[in-house]
Amino acid sequence: MNILRGLLSKMLLLVVVVAIIALAASYMFVSIQQQQTLDENISTIKQAHLRATRLLLADEMQEHILSAEEVALLSNLSQLEQSEITPFFEAVWPRIQLSFSLSSLSFSNGTTDIAFGRFPKADMQEMQLLVQTQRRPQTGILCHQTCELAASVPVNYQGQIWSLSLLSDLTPAVMLLNSIVGSDIGVISPFEQTAQENNTLSRYATEVMTGMENTAELFALPLSEVQLQQLEQDGVLIALPDMDYYVWFETIRAVGQDLRIMFVHDVSATLMQQREQKQQVIIIFVTLTFGILLFLILFTIIPISKINQLKRAIKLIGAKEYNIARYRLGKPRKAMMPDELDDLEDEFRHAIDVLETYEQELSNSQKRLVRQATIDSITGLYTRNVLIEDLANMNREEHIANVAIFFLDLDGFKPVNDNLGHEAGDIMLKKIGYRLKGVVNKFIRVYRIGGDEFVICYSNYASQDTLKLMADSVVELFSAPFHIYDTSITISASIGIAFQPATSIEPDRLLRYADIAMYQAKEDGKNCFTFFNEQMRKNAQRRFTIKNDFISSLANEQLYMVFQPVVSASDRSLVKLEALCRWEHPELGHIPPPIFIDVLEESENMNTLFEWIVGEVLTELEYLDSVGLTNIIMSINLSPSQLVNDEALYLLSTMIKERNIDAKRIELEITETSLITNFEQAKEWIEQATELGFKIAIDDFGAGYSSLSYLTAFTYNTVKLDRSLLNNIDVDARQQRIVGSLTQMLHGLSVPIVAEGAETEAHFEQLRLLGCDYIQGYLISRPIAHQELVLFLESNQFYQAAGKNGVASTGS
Repeated sequence: MNILRGLLSKMLLLVVVVAIIALAASYMFVSIQQQQTLDENISTIKQAHLRATRLLLADEMQEHILSAEEVALLSNLSQLEQSEITPFFEAVWPRIQLSFSLSSLSFSNGTTDIAFGRFPKADMQEMQLLVQTQRRPQTGILCHQTCELAASVPVNYQGQIWSLSLLSDLTPAVMLLNSIVGSDIGVISPFEQTAQENNTLSRYATEVMTGMENTAELFALPLSEVQLQQLEQDGVLIALPDMDYYVWFETIRAVGQDLRIMFVHDVSATLMQQREQKQQVIIIFVTLTFGILLFLILFTIIPISKINQLKRAIKLIGAKEYNIARYRLGKPRKAMMPDELDDLEDEFRHAIDVLETYEQELSNSQKRLVRQATIDSITGLYTRNVLIEDLANMNREEHIANVAIFFLDLDGFKPVNDNLGHEAGDIMLKKIGYRLKGVVNKFIRVYRIGGDEFVICYSNYASQDTLKLMADSVVELFSAPFHIYDTSITISASIGIAFQPATSIEPDRLLRYADIAMYQAKEDGKNCFTFFNEQMRKNAQRRFTIKNDFISSLANEQLYMVFQPVVSASDRSLVKLEALCRWEHPELGHIPPPIFIDVLEESENMNTLFEWIVGEVLTELEYLDSVGLTNIIMSINLSPSQLVNDEALYLLSTMIKERNIDAKRIELEITETSLITNFEQAKEWIEQATELGFKIAIDDFGAGYSSLSYLTAFTYNTVKLDRSLLNNIDVDARQQRIVGSLTQMLHGLSVPIVAEGAETEAHFEQLRLLGCDYIQGYLISRPIAHQELVLFLESNQFYQAAGKNGVASTGS
């Protein structure tokens, strides 16, 4: 019965929860709809009240004009002398005031003013002047000490236009408006200050207020700050125990102060109707929920009892008591009206049969999985999981004193897969695994940790010399070729070695250190081994920092450009500027360009750096143009990756077009090393750059392979001799002969020559005599930033010489 009660109670609880959620959603929906309807009704009421108010006031003002015209007509003023006017009005004023419900009267021509009652002369002066000048009646609402209806009509008296002005109280109009719209209406006194300390509606002083006997409780009800703000802005709904009112203000344009009217509208009937609608929603939902609950109770007793029977069978199946479970389920019976529970019972019986079969198969599979998790299926060597577990266990084994990790990565394994297929690659790995098994003993174990990476774990070794002998023997294992598909394949391994005392083994760190050492072995030429040292870790950390901090360093202006002048050997006039990038890191200090360029070459950040360098170079060229140095060429060094990157060339051409810089002002320096990396692709890139108008310079000529075939393979504009050929050029006869031969050969090809590294006058003079066309070096200037370059151009003799050649000269 527990399962019956539990499941049934959950179902009932679920129904109740769903009903409550549905009720809440419906109630919320109805509330939103009612609020929208109420807002629309209130908006309609406000618009209707405002329209009725304006129409009524317009009619009242028109009636007022007619009254003024009638007074003027009945008075027959044209028959009176001016001296008779005042006595006349004094005599008829009481009757006029009573007949037309006036509060004051004025008869004026601008200089003479005859007034009765408290006539606001100053406030009516403008209206009277309009009547006298335009000769048309004027009307409006005048708010001075009180708000009144004002009308003024022109009267032709003795050849002059006088104005007859009448003012009457607004109270009759307000009472009429109250009877029309059915709302209580109050006129706010224009010059009475709102009582800020009073938080009821009585804080607003009114000249007239209809229905005060019915709304006294409303005006005495305290309001919150929020309600007062709503009242001032758009109106507020105020609830009393048995009534609901909506109160708002409307403002009518008037002379002096604007007319401000308070409307109090009874919305009790509308809100009562909405409350009744919500009560009906609740009653309907409660009735439906009760009916659903009763239905569930009546129709779920039998199915739940069958579920209870299946529950007992599940416990027996879990205990692997399959025969008892069959007995609990009973013999199979064919139901008259089978349902899902009958199908489930049949599935239980079938599952018992299947589980008995699977149990035996599972036992066999577990044995196979254990082997797969610990033994590599291709090589038969232990896996990475076993290596990590072994290293962790060595910390707890007292008989182990130390451990060394040999991290092997195969050199040139990828071409085997690419050319012979992955099946051949697997055969190769199997043969390598077989050879590595030859070094295994009680202290040495071999693992394959993935791809073409292997690890040898050597514990209790005698000394570091022992590890060297071991590494030599492993390298020797790869000296003999491997034979696959009648193909003889020679492959080698780069090995990184790291070791730790057994008492402080950190598996992940030890493997990482060995991995770092392995990459160092690859950089050292491959097919060798390297021991990990702290400098390698620092180098790896430095590479990580460079890659990680590049974008933020560029944004923080830690990278900057310097420029080294190149001058003519004949007259030392400025010809070129070589643009060089520098990086001052807050932690690493000055980072040499070869180091950070090498790191950035491995990522997309190289394109970002190149774009920034080009932008800085173009900015510098624009400055040179601004001071008249329009012939100066700017040299940019290209990295190997950019030399085969169409995006770099597209970027160059796009940016010079945007900045309106001639491509001939840009010289691209390419090293011999960059050329030999991918000569055909580099050649095509250079040809495209030349077609776009860029100049090409072969940099560091003589430092690398110096293949003369490159000199005829593509178009170039300049050859820069490497400083290694020139460091002793003033005293070394062999260097002088070599440089002299190179200059003769290159001049024979009509190619100008730049000599780098001139540090003394003797260097400069010797290079000039040997035929170098342009000279660059610390003698001329070290690489300098923009501000220093400005000073260099303004004060240095090279700038003056440039001016003599027709470029520019500003003097110092």
